Amino acid sequence: MFDISTEHKKKINAVINFIQQNPQEELSLAQLAGIANYSPFHFQKIFKQVTGESPKQFIIKVRMINVAHYLLTHTHKSITEIALDNGFASSSTFARSFRNFFGISAEELRNIPSKDHTTITKYLKHIKINGNFFVNDNNGREKDLSIEIKKAQSLKVIFVNAPLTDIGEIHKSFKRVIQFAEARDLLTVNTQFVGIVNPNAGIYQAGITLQAHQEIPKGIDILNIDGGKFAVCGITGDTKQIFHTFHSLYEWLHQSPYRIKQPFAFEILPQSPLTNPYENMERAIHIPVEPV
Repeated sequence: MFDISTEHKKKINAVINFIQQNPQEELSLAQLAGIANYSPFHFQKIFKQVTGESPKQFIIKVRMINVAHYLLTHTHKSITEIALDNGFASSSTFARSFRNFFGISAEELRNIPSKDHTTITKYLKHIKINGNFFVNDNNGREKDLSIEIKKAQSLKVIFVNAPLTDIGEIHKSFKRVIQFAEARDLLTVNTQFVGIVNPNAGIYQAGITLQAHQEIPKGIDILNIDGGKFAVCGITGDTKQIFHTFHSLYEWLHQSPYRIKQPFAFEILPQSPLTNPYENMERAIHIPVEPV
């Protein structure tokens, strides 16, 4: 079996992060290959070896699951507007791609009753890539959550990617980013340990915050999280609990004057995951919201 080097993974992760942050842009193969510093041919080969998908398939997946989220939560926008906002060139191209991907039309998805949104995988054919995000097996656990709407400032985060459902890799990614920061004297009393959750791509970004005066180091990925209003609640356990919390918050928001703004979340850890296992800590999960 071909052994994928750490350097290959690092370069492909940089491309994945770029796609995640710019899914609405026109993402050409040449542009993405340039980020990884590969030829287009070599880039396609390495990308598929790392992710199991071609660059085109990955981009479509990210866009489609983003669109599915917005169709259900941003009902004030037309289907065409949502499609164009998420990188599709025309409504006809989008309609064909959506049906090919999910097995139903965008109109059919939008018309599913809100009470069925958290069991929506019964309507979709690509359960294996988005099932965790949509499946609800809370069994009433949302009643036990204490949810608040809070304002939070913007965050500048350096991070390392890990598979969202692999606790072992999440631990390793936190260790890598913390050791990277320690070697460059970036850890301070104000440093926060942060996990960014991207359910549409199955990625967990293990990171730490940087202060405004700290220089951005080379050799690691960085992300700016915009400030604003967030639905916040405590969470303990592995990343499966994050999906449960997503659904509980989704149901709670139906009864509130807010909707989910973007399909991602971040969690603040109370201490370093190197001193206390990630799954044992009560983290504060933040999901961006906006007024309905």
